[in-house]
Amino acid sequence: MKRILVTLLMSSALMAGQAGAQAVDAASDLGKFRDYRDAGMKAMDHNDPNAAMANFMKAGEIIPDSPSILLLKVQVAQKQNKLKDARAFLSEYVHRGYVLDLKKYSDFRQFWDDALEARNRQNRSETGEVRVVSSSPDFAITEGIAYAPETTQFFVSGVRTGTVTVLSTQGARDLIHFRSGVAAYGLGLHDGKLWATTAASKQTLKFDPKTSIPSKIVVVDPANGQVVQTITDPSKSRKFGHLLLGAEDLYVADSEHGEILRLNAYQGALQTLIPEGYMDTPDAMAERQDGKALMVADYISGLYRVDLATGEMKHIVTPADASLLGISFMTRYGNDLVAIQTGFNPDKVLRLHMSDDWSEVKSVDVVLRSDTQMSQPTQGIMDGDAFVFVAKSQWDALDGQGSATKTPQNGVIAALKINP
Repeated sequence: MKRILVTLLMSSALMAGQAGAQAVDAASDLGKFRDYRDAGMKAMDHNDPNAAMANFMKAGEIIPDSPSILLLKVQVAQKQNKLKDARAFLSEYVHRGYVLDLKKYSDFRQFWDDALEARNRQNRSETGEVRVVSSSPDFAITEGIAYAPETTQFFVSGVRTGTVTVLSTQGARDLIHFRSGVAAYGLGLHDGKLWATTAASKQTLKFDPKTSIPSKIVVVDPANGQVVQTITDPSKSRKFGHLLLGAEDLYVADSEHGEILRLNAYQGALQTLIPEGYMDTPDAMAERQDGKALMVADYISGLYRVDLATGEMKHIVTPADASLLGISFMTRYGNDLVAIQTGFNPDKVLRLHMSDDWSEVKSVDVVLRSDTQMSQPTQGIMDGDAFVFVAKSQWDALDGQGSATKTPQNGVIAALKINP
């Protein structure tokens, strides 16, 4: 069984910079990107557009689909009176799928034309259609989802209610209710057992900020809701998020430290696969069919391929007409990846056409783009050629403090056909 930690192609010395709560390695792609971006911003403040552009160009070489860098390039090119360059950067922005609000960037109207407007409208337009599998008015905030095809049962986690619920043709029933303030953020089935990552958060009812509750991986009997195993990591204060049940090992994201952990052969102690310092918010993970590579999506810097034999990690280059940022969930479909992209209105479901060894994203298709059929979608599973996912999670009914700000829409689980 593999027990190799990631050996990165970057320095392993952590620096004092921060990525949210995480320390960032200054020699990592994320660290270098932020240094170039910050240097460019300082140059803008000092009215030095040439230095600003030089730094933003270097930042764009690392994360070419960064929407903020693209728009900063437009602004600096305007300052340099290089309107042809400004329009080219703006064209790249919309051709990567981003929507521009001209009311916010009114200065861009001088080189806005019909072609850019047509692409901007396309980026807002509805694409694809889902079939509603389940709809519920209960305010649960659905996050994780797992499916047992042999019993045709879905298992879904409610972040607000702190429950895991079973959905079947007989209706809905709560399988397990975690302690007050605790909910499951990831679900999966392996060897007849339901695996869940749990964490305490202010979004869950009866959360007490004065109580310290460790994040756990729990193994549950799906027949009766009994917890048969609990796994913690005493070495750090973790906050477990998504999990991936691989062919041989289990992988889990720690959003508190920006790390990916591995449980070898589903037993023993958790090991650090990707250490703190290289990603900001890793969540989405997928394992190649042969078990030789793991793909991890960092929400703000894109995709990383981990060779599970050598431990080498590679930052994946984004195709020129796409964005790989904001991917909050992905799953394998054949050799391709189906991904949920959030944070850029409208939400999208993407199909990433991968090279055989997953070293390259050859092209990206938008399978679903909608602000009516989706609202903060979360996680899903593949059921044959259907991507079954939480299309409306109800996260949008909460503010940053975990308080309800409006009456939520029904929570919706939907199925989306993926063409072979």
